[in-house]
Amino acid sequence: MSEPARRGPAIGLALALGAALVFVLVRQAPRAAAGPSVNVAAELAVAEPTPVAAGGAPGYVLMDLPAIKHLAHGSGKPVLVHFWASWCGPCLAELPLVDKFAREMKGKGVDVVSLSLDDPGRAGDRVLKVLAQQAPNLTRNIVQVADSDAFVNTIDPQWEGAIPAMFGFDAKGTLRGRLIGEASRHDLDGLVARVSQHEQH
Repeated sequence: MSEPARRGPAIGLALALGAALVFVLVRQAPRAAAGPSVNVAAELAVAEPTPVAAGGAPGYVLMDLPAIKHLAHGSGKPVLVHFWASWCGPCLAELPLVDKFAREMKGKGVDVVSLSLDDPGRAGDRVLKVLAQQAPNLTRNIVQVADSDAFVNTIDPQWEGAIPAMFGFDAKGTLRGRLIGEASRHDLDGLVARVSQHEQH
C-alpha cells in the first residue's frame, strides 16, 4: 500500500461546506491507524464560497452528513465506503482497481460506495470526467458537510483525513476495517473478508 496523498505539511481533505464552501481537514494529534497516515494539526481553512445548484449539478449527488451516516451505519448490508479526490495522485492511480473491484462486488452482497472530496462548485465537472474515463462503475457522489469533526467521527474517529481511504462496515453499521493509502487487490480482498467474517456471526 503506498503513502496517502499529502498537501504541504499536512494532508488537505477538500469538502464542500453548506453552500459549497471548501475546507481543509487536518487533525491535532497522531492517532493509531491500520495503514500509513500523517500526523497533522487541527484547523479549518475556509475558501471563498462557490455556488452550486440545488441538488447538485446533473450527473452527481451531493452527500450531506445524514446521508453519509445512513450509508455507513444504516444501510442494513455490508458496505465499503471509498474516499478520493481528483487532485490526489494516489487516488487517481487507485481508481481503475477500485472500479474493477466495485464491479465484481455487485451481486456478492457487498456495496462499494465511492465519495469524492472535491469542491463540487469548482471541480464537479472534473470529477464526472475522471469517473467517466477511469472508473465508470463507481458511484458519482461528492461529500458536502458543514462539520468536519462530525464527518470524521461518523466514519472513523481514528482517521486523520489521509486519502485515498476505504472503510468497511458490516450490516449493523460497525466499522470492521480500514485501508489508508493506495490499496492493492490483496488489501481490498482482505477488507471484504473482515466484513464478511463478522457477517457470519
